[in-house]
Amino acid sequence: MNLLILGKKGKAVQDDLEKGLDKSWRIYNWNPSESSEILIKLLKIADVAVIGSDALIYGNIFKYISSSKNLQLLQIPFAGVEWLNPELLPKTLMVANAAGHEQAMAEYIIGTVLALSLDLISTHNNFKSGSWEKTGTLSDPKSMHNEVSKKTLGILGYGQIGAEASKRAKSLGMQTYGINRELKVKKPKYLDWHGGISELDIMLGKSDFLVLACDLNDTTRGIINKKSLSKMKKESFIINVARGDVCNEEDLFNCLREKVIAGAAIDTWWIYPDRPKPGSKPKKSPRPSDFPFHKLDNVIMTPHNSAHTMNSDKRRSNSILKNLIEFKKGKKPPGFVFYGKK
Repeated sequence: MNLLILGKKGKAVQDDLEKGLDKSWRIYNWNPSESSEILIKLLKIADVAVIGSDALIYGNIFKYISSSKNLQLLQIPFAGVEWLNPELLPKTLMVANAAGHEQAMAEYIIGTVLALSLDLISTHNNFKSGSWEKTGTLSDPKSMHNEVSKKTLGILGYGQIGAEASKRAKSLGMQTYGINRELKVKKPKYLDWHGGISELDIMLGKSDFLVLACDLNDTTRGIINKKSLSKMKKESFIINVARGDVCNEEDLFNCLREKVIAGAAIDTWWIYPDRPKPGSKPKKSPRPSDFPFHKLDNVIMTPHNSAHTMNSDKRRSNSILKNLIEFKKGKKPPGFVFYGKK
């Protein structure tokens, strides 16, 4: 088997793969700084390709992968594949993603739940500036923060991330709600309530913290908008670890600015370095939105790093390794997503 690792980000898993794969695997590398001629030659012999994010952004690789007839498995080293159009890939090409980020993202979710509930960042900044307006000796309710016990955590897109987050939320005494595209026959573990997407309004009204952990698709694009936000509690918060476009950008900004909801923690955005919106010029360090979320005092902003831990990388490497081993046996990998349709 010939394995082609594309980009330096893809090469990050190479040591783990070399330790776990048998001697029949031959590993090749290509970086975006190298010529397309080299890439074409390597794709002709490759059975499997692992793609790093740097190769995706800078390598123009799908121009060549789309016509690669020998490639059988395209391994994405992370979870999201909504950006990948099956119509541009050969019918014989299998696409798989990687797991392993669930624990880190669940900890991020719970961390932001606590930070938002405790008003931790605002209190920290106020006290560092010399203010004692939130000291524990005061009786003014405005000086007090909240608790998470008996609050409700709602999760839109109840998968592995949701299960890990719910498990942790239950240990804090929280109620847990979850929504999937369709109602499951049996209520998932760690949930007090489960519903289908048609019951989203129920969860919107019940959630003190609404976690967005769903795929981005035609159903979920813009599902959080002015209308849906108006159905949430004024004291509630949104935590987005899904994709920026699950939210209507302008509606979310306006509702946060006008305190329609209490606040948000946002880890996924609409604009990324060298990945502008259509019609805009790429920038190395852009603002992540056309709207000034950074000026709002009720938002925690992070640069899409909720899963960025060494342990996550290790677990992803193990996930990729399992995919490759099963693929070589002639089986669908555990991370199988779809076949191309070209």
